[in-house]
Amino acid sequence: MTRQTRRRFAALAATMLIGAAPAARGADPIQLEFGNWLASTSPQSKNSFEPWKAMVEQKTGGRVKVNLHHGGVLGGSRAVLNDVRGGVYHVGLLVDAYYYDTPLFKLLIGELPFALPGPTIGTKVMNEFLDKHARDVFDELKVRNMGVFVSDAYVMFSTKPIRTLDDLKGKKMRAAGKAWVQIARDWGAVPVPMQPEEAYTALERGTIDVMQYSPTGALGWKYYEPAPYVIKVEAPIIVGGLIMNKAFYEKLPDDLKKMFDGELNPALAKMVAENYEKGSNEALEKMSQAFKASGKGEVITLSPQEKVKFVARTEPEWGAWVKEANKRGYPGDAMMADFKAILKRNGLTPPF
Repeated sequence: MTRQTRRRFAALAATMLIGAAPAARGADPIQLEFGNWLASTSPQSKNSFEPWKAMVEQKTGGRVKVNLHHGGVLGGSRAVLNDVRGGVYHVGLLVDAYYYDTPLFKLLIGELPFALPGPTIGTKVMNEFLDKHARDVFDELKVRNMGVFVSDAYVMFSTKPIRTLDDLKGKKMRAAGKAWVQIARDWGAVPVPMQPEEAYTALERGTIDVMQYSPTGALGWKYYEPAPYVIKVEAPIIVGGLIMNKAFYEKLPDDLKKMFDGELNPALAKMVAENYEKGSNEALEKMSQAFKASGKGEVITLSPQEKVKFVARTEPEWGAWVKEANKRGYPGDAMMADFKAILKRNGLTPPF
């Protein structure tokens, strides 16, 4: 049995014990296991998850103790849904793009190219859309929704400069999820599905040439070291979620359920979105300074003419989402119409 497997079984055993733990004041604290596949040094770990741990323990008066497991020791980014649902740990950070073939597909409308500009407004838009069309998603998945959020807009980390759409032709580019595969092809690149945990080494070895990722998140992974050209394409964008094990939630005392639902869970989702909002420009500036110090690398802003080309190539993906939604029995045309209406109410102009 590997060390990681032993840790996962230990966490599962803890879940069983926690479910039976007494909830009364004065009893041993309830142990909440938070599985984080990000590094302990990542901005989200330091500025969202650690402060939330302190908040939970303070607000509950010590009745709940949060045990943060950083660096994917309890499971990687693609295992989050199954791990939380199965009780390997109780709270996890979900990347919706990995679950194209599940009901989370509904929320992938927010990952359509150039739909959302950033975390604050994007999170607001997606929660309005969720309230109308996707409130049943997490029940279907048998997990508890703690909050949906949107990342900062993705950039490209490339081993070579990319200033035009033609420069991307034939490049091996990371595709975050199934829907992103066709986007890469639209741009003339060769899509390579890959988890963020593997990308640094892949860039070093030439397994991929271009890594699409959030600037805030990439600061922790340091993709800019093997790929020192950062291209501000600013799309797509990730819709993420924070989820809780249902059995763990249901065994909480009623007052703690109310506290998590009304205060603690919304606080965590807000921390994550705000950290992405604040972190993007800071991350790009730090990378720019690193490039100046090393004499290698550059943050590249596409010309308006080239940006138009990147946008135009992705128009088919909007229609493809509607077609797929209809195929699954969802009211795809109505959902798209509502999504565009929500964008407009929030001062955004749909690109198509």
